[in-house]
Amino acid sequence: MVAKAGPLKLIQQPSAGYDNIDIKACSDRGIRVANAPTGNTVTVAEHTIAMGLALLRKLVHADRSIRAGRWDRLTLQPSELGGKTWGVVGLGQIGRAVALRLRPFGLAKVLYYEPHQAPKEVEEQYGVEYSPLPMLLKSSDIVSLHAPLTDSTRNMIGADALSSMKSGAYLINVSRGQLVDEAALADALRKQTIAGVATDNFAEEPPSAADPLLQAPEDKTLFYPHIAGMSPESGRRIMMMSAENIARVLAGRDPLYVVNPV
Repeated sequence: MVAKAGPLKLIQQPSAGYDNIDIKACSDRGIRVANAPTGNTVTVAEHTIAMGLALLRKLVHADRSIRAGRWDRLTLQPSELGGKTWGVVGLGQIGRAVALRLRPFGLAKVLYYEPHQAPKEVEEQYGVEYSPLPMLLKSSDIVSLHAPLTDSTRNMIGADALSSMKSGAYLINVSRGQLVDEAALADALRKQTIAGVATDNFAEEPPSAADPLLQAPEDKTLFYPHIAGMSPESGRRIMMMSAENIARVLAGRDPLYVVNPV
């Protein structure tokens, strides 16, 4: 498609993620690719925390049990977010927004992992503490994934990573399904290696009936159809950012948020 595009100057991706674009092919042809990195930050951050609360408070399972004619008041055992340790994998715009919104809940600590530790002033601003990924997984009660999909992050949460987590820990994925080995995750849920998962992303979207996560225990899973970043508010911000960037290029100016400077 890129090869047939003619004198193309810009591909504007109306989202933060751009792993569906062949960046190398664009760079080889001098085509700049830009995204909209902050348009859905608030929406995804709010959805992430909603997922964490839903998992801890057993909200969906409680609803399902009542609809099935049960009254599991003494067996669900919901818990509080306060006093827990939350691990943020990826301290980009969304990871930082999550950390800020966790402050009122009285967490014991918010850990974060990045390939390179952030400056101390950033850690203080967002109330986070750096941790290598193995230690973050071992220490956290909730782990949320906000890393981009790259060769180094693909399947970063596999069998070994899952086995290192607490048996009562929860995993939240609002990034890309390919960050997680879905077969290993389904196996960990069946074996109660971890307590549960909430995911907005699948390796294949929509997932097929054979997707291993769909075979995992229902009471340990919350699934969403890639909607964490969707809201009327985020949609307006993303469209405005994209339109303004296209207008910049048409006016002969350099676009913002370019991910492959050429």
